[in-house]
Amino acid sequence: MSLSKELILLTVLVLGIGTKDAYAQDSLSVLYIPLIGITSIPNPATLPNGPGNVTYRYAVKNFIKEVPLTDIKVSDDVCDSVKFVTGDDNRDSRLDYDETWRYSCTTTISQTTESSATATGMANDITATHKANATVIVGSEDPAPQVSIVNATKVTYPLLLSAQGSEVIFTYKVNNPGVVSLSDITVTDDKCQNMSGKLGDTNGNNLLDPHEVWIYSCTINLKHTTISTVTVTAKANGLTATSSDSITINVNIPQPATSPGFPEWKMVSGIIAAFISPCK
Repeated sequence: MSLSKELILLTVLVLGIGTKDAYAQDSLSVLYIPLIGITSIPNPATLPNGPGNVTYRYAVKNFIKEVPLTDIKVSDDVCDSVKFVTGDDNRDSRLDYDETWRYSCTTTISQTTESSATATGMANDITATHKANATVIVGSEDPAPQVSIVNATKVTYPLLLSAQGSEVIFTYKVNNPGVVSLSDITVTDDKCQNMSGKLGDTNGNNLLDPHEVWIYSCTINLKHTTISTVTVTAKANGLTATSSDSITINVNIPQPATSPGFPEWKMVSGIIAAFISPCK
C-alpha cells in the first residue's frame, strides 16, 4: 500500500497479545472557519406620508475564498416571503467567494420599524451566521443610518497553538449599505482591546460614506477556545445604528509526537516489539 494515500493502514504486531489495525493520516487537510455576511437595504428607506410597501433587498457574501458555503438561508423578522433573486453564477448551489447572492422581500410598514435579517451557510460541518439591521422611518424624510460589520479573519479549524498560546490578528470590515454618511464610528471587540485605527476613508472626510469599506484590526493572544464578538456603532440624523458579529475559534494544543521514520521500541510481556511509523 502506497504511503502517499490519505490514510495509511498500519498492522501493529504485538507479540504475545495479537494484532490490531491503526490509522495514520498522511496529510492534514486545512479547514477554515466559514464566514458569511449580509446587508439589508429597504426601498424606500422613508415613508414621509404614512404607511406603505417597502421592498428589502439583501446581499449575501462569503468572506473565505477557500470555503464555499452550502445550504444558504435568509430570513427577516418583519418580512416572511424572502426570495432568492440572482447570484449563483456557476449554478452549483454553493456561495463562492467571488459571488454575491441577492434576495428580496416586500411587506407593508405602518410605523417606524427596525428589522433584523439573518443569513446562514454551512461548511466543514460548521454553521456561519450573520445579521443585518435596517430601519424604515415613517412620517419623516430623514433616513436612518445603516452600518454593517464582519469579522473577516481567516482562521483554521481547529487552530493549532503552542502551549504558551499564539497571537492572532483579527480583521474587521465595516461598510455603509445605506444612503446617508455615518459619523462617530466606534468599533469594539469584547475579547480584544488594542483596536487599530481605520483604513479605507478614501476621501478623508472622517465619514463612513455609502459603499465605503473601512478596515480595522486587533491583535489577540489566544490560549484556549474563544468566542469573540465585535460591535460597531455609527450615527446620522440624530439616530444610532449598530451591528455586531461573532466568531468562535476552537483551539488545539498539540501533544509532542515521536519523529516519523524510526521504530519506536516497546517491551511487551518481556518481548521487544516495534511499532513502525511511516516515512514521509
